[in-house]
Amino acid sequence: MSGTISETHQLGPMSGFFIPHTMQVGIGLLSYQQIASHHSGQDAWLAILIGGLASLVLMWLILRLLENERQYGRADLFSMHRRLFGKWLGHTLNIVMMAHIFLFAVVFLRSYLEILQVWIFPQLSLISFSAPFCLLIWYIVKGGIRTVGGVCFLSFIYMIPVYLSTAFAVPQLHFSNLMPVFDHHPMSLLASAYDTNGIFLGYELILYFYPFIKRPELTGKFAFFSLLTTLYLYIILMIVGIAFFSPGQLDVNIWPTVSLWKSITFPLLEHVDMIHIVFIVWLLIPSVSMSAWILSRGIKQIIPVFKQKYALIPVLIALTACTMMIRNGQQVKWMNLLYDRTGFFIVYLYIPLLFLYQWLISKVRRSSS
Repeated sequence: MSGTISETHQLGPMSGFFIPHTMQVGIGLLSYQQIASHHSGQDAWLAILIGGLASLVLMWLILRLLENERQYGRADLFSMHRRLFGKWLGHTLNIVMMAHIFLFAVVFLRSYLEILQVWIFPQLSLISFSAPFCLLIWYIVKGGIRTVGGVCFLSFIYMIPVYLSTAFAVPQLHFSNLMPVFDHHPMSLLASAYDTNGIFLGYELILYFYPFIKRPELTGKFAFFSLLTTLYLYIILMIVGIAFFSPGQLDVNIWPTVSLWKSITFPLLEHVDMIHIVFIVWLLIPSVSMSAWILSRGIKQIIPVFKQKYALIPVLIALTACTMMIRNGQQVKWMNLLYDRTGFFIVYLYIPLLFLYQWLISKVRRSSS
């Protein structure tokens, strides 16, 4: 666990920016406006602000957790569990966390397939997309963490034109929809922040790739800037969504961002929404790649005789099989809700408790020595 990682297998400090941002921005980008506005209406952007600021606090806590662990060897959650809880309980906790990451990959992949089927390819079969896609993921992850990090960087670059294209909808916005401001009870804002906490999940995956970053002490500022960039993006799209739709429209529109893109047209280019949906695959690829890399590495930690490249194969087979088992949109919605709720428990309850337990263990050991 404490072995030195070769520099050829390490990421640059700026990966602390690209990877958390890419893990956070996902399919939730297309639908969170409806969920956020359910309780807080035109003040929903304040709920998004609350959720984003909370993620900054949790990122600080995660970075402190990892920094404290560096003195004991490999500073990642797999090693941390084994050191703090022993072999068997540590492996059990690792399996639980791996199940959550697997759920993250399944929900992301299946939600994207649902959007493809609804908006572009109604007859698309699940296996015809998920099987070739998992082969692509196998090729990427087999290249190692640096390849996965490179895909995250490309995803960030390729998605910039998609985000900027939203500016063409500005002439159609009615900013009077944002009034009156602060018109909802704080509990309504907190309810919306709770319902949309899933759009900010993903940054906690730094718990797994942190040891592979060169000079990890420099990662903190990039990680915070990453979360601020995500928060800025979500607030802008939330404000645009409120100003573009009437309150009644926003309540019944399942994918407001796609409907917003549908209103954008250019000469000789009418279906901008379809082009953007295809581009969203560049959010899917790095997220599933990172999940598969973490899962295969976790299997190698629990069963050392397994090489990571061989552990990757059952992970991708299971991912394809689970994706095919989710048959309709209602099941997709239920799986998204399950991921959001388990993610809230892990990030807002388990991580602080783990930090407290780590601190108590270090105090006891110092006093006994």
